[in-house]
Parts: sequence; structure tokens; C-alpha cells
Amino acid sequence: MTATFKEPKFLEENKKFFSESGFTLLEVIIAMAIMVLSFTSILAVEQGSINASARAKQMNIVGMLARNQMVETEYKIEGKSFDEVQKEESGTFPEPYTDYRWKTKIIELKFPPLNLGNPGNKGETQETETLSKLVSNFLSKAIREVSVTISWNRGAGEQSFTLATYWVNLNYEFNPLQSL
Repeated sequence: MTATFKEPKFLEENKKFFSESGFTLLEVIIAMAIMVLSFTSILAVEQGSINASARAKQMNIVGMLARNQMVETEYKIEGKSFDEVQKEESGTFPEPYTDYRWKTKIIELKFPPLNLGNPGNKGETQETETLSKLVSNFLSKAIREVSVTISWNRGAGEQSFTLATYWVNLNYEFNPLQSL
């Protein structure tokens, strides 16, 4: 008695299907190209996200350093007249921010003469012109623009961030004779 192997009924019915199934080399290459393009796109988006996150972190540090330097400058000015304060200073930050540099500038603002009078009324022209000069000179002596610039190297170039505010010397005495 010889034993014969009989194929399962499932294989017998689908023999043609199993013998012709599979992918051609061209189909495999096209599928691989699509996968490579998809992965490249995903990596590019991920790299952009990482760069944006690093830039946000750097700008957060720069903003904090600028705010702290502005507060230090305010403490230096407090209680002094603008003539006693150094007009320009610069330096570097301590560890771990040694890559960043700061520069402060205190600029006297020049106000133009204000037009306070009625141009049609010639009788008050001299008085209003004098009053206009007095007010403009007072504002110029009492108000300063204070700016803090933070700069750092990025790649081959340099980047900077400037924070500016206006400070008023409330102790400045109004002397009309000195202002003319």
C-alpha cells in the first residue's frame, strides 16, 4: 500500500491564484519610492518644528535678558538727574548667557515747537510762540528714550533685539528763564 499525498481542497481550488500572485519588481520599486518621499516629507516637517522650538526658546531668553537689563538700567537712573547718568553702556552677561551682549543708550529727545496758538489771531503770536518754546524745551529736558539692545551671533551673522521705553524725570525743575 502506497501512501499518496493529497493536496488540501483549498489549495486545489486556488492553485491558479497562488501561482500568479505576488508583486513585480516595478511595483516594489514604486512603493519604495513613495515610502521614501513620505518619510522625507515627515522628516522635513519635524526639522522645521525643531528649528521653530529652538528659535522660540532663544527669543524667550533674549526677552528675559532685555527685561532684566532694562530693570538694572532703571535702578541706575533712579534718583539721579539725566545729566548724572552715563549715556551709553555695554557688556556681556554672566554664565550661562555669555553668548549674548547688551548695550544701553539714553537719548535726549528733541521736541519741535508746539503750535499752541490760533494762526489767524496775530496779537497772541509772540506769547504763544514763547509758551510753545518753553513747553518744548521742558519736555526735551525731562523725557529720555532708554533702549536696551541684546545681540548674539547666529550662523555667520549677528542678530539683535531692541527694547525701548521712555522715562520722565519727575524731579526736573521747570525754569522758564533757563529754557529760552
